[in-house]
Amino acid sequence: MKDKSIGSRLLTAAALVSCGKTVCDVGCDHGKLSLYLIQSGKAQKIIATDINKMPLQKAIDLFAENGLSHKAEFYLTDGLQNITDTDDITHVVICGLGGDTMAQIIENAPFIKHNKVKLVLIPAQSGNKIRQYLYHSGFEITGETTVGENKKFYSAICAEYTGIKFDCTDFDCFVGKSRYCTDQSAKGYFEMVHTQLKKREKGFIIDTGICPDGIADAIARLEALLDNFYN
Repeated sequence: MKDKSIGSRLLTAAALVSCGKTVCDVGCDHGKLSLYLIQSGKAQKIIATDINKMPLQKAIDLFAENGLSHKAEFYLTDGLQNITDTDDITHVVICGLGGDTMAQIIENAPFIKHNKVKLVLIPAQSGNKIRQYLYHSGFEITGETTVGENKKFYSAICAEYTGIKFDCTDFDCFVGKSRYCTDQSAKGYFEMVHTQLKKREKGFIIDTGICPDGIADAIARLEALLDNFYN
C-alpha cells in the first residue's frame, strides 16, 4: 500500500505508533490504517473494531486481499467492548470520532489504565472534550502534532495513564500541547480553534453580558500564538 492511499491524518497516526505489539484500531473504517501498521512493521498484530458491518467487512476483505488475515482480529462492536485478550495490547488508536465518543470508549475499557496502554487520538471535533477527559482522569498528554487534510485541520494527541489528575484551563482543553507546533498545519488548527472560541465568547456575551475569564484568556493566548505566523 502506498503511503498516499491512507491520507495525512492516518499517516500521522501511524507515525505516532512505535514498537507496537498488538495495536487496536478503533473505528477502523475500511482497515487502511490497520493494514499500513502491519505492512510498515509498526504493529505485530491488529485488533480492528467498527460499530458498522460494511466498513468492517471492507477491512476484513482488505487484509484477505493482501494475505495478512492471520495478522488481525476483527470485531463488530462499539469501541473496545467484547475485547477480552488485552495483555499484549500496547496502543489504542482512535481517528475520526468526536472527543465525547473517544472519552466514552476509553472510560469503558479499564485495561487501558491497568496496562498503561499508549493512546493515539485524532478527534474529528470536540478536541477540548477529550483533552478535558484525559486531564481529569489521570492521563498525561505526552505530546501533540497538528495535521491538515482536505483543507481541514486536526491535532493528533498522544497520551498514557499515570494516575495524576490535572486541573486544566480552557486553554489547556482547547489548545493543549499543540501550542508547541509551529508548521502551517498548526496555523490552520489555531485559526480553527480561535473561530470556535470567538463563537463561544459571543454566545456568553449575548446570554450573560460577559465572557468567562477562562475563555477570554484562551482567546488571548491563542491570538499570541497566531501572531507568530502573521508577523
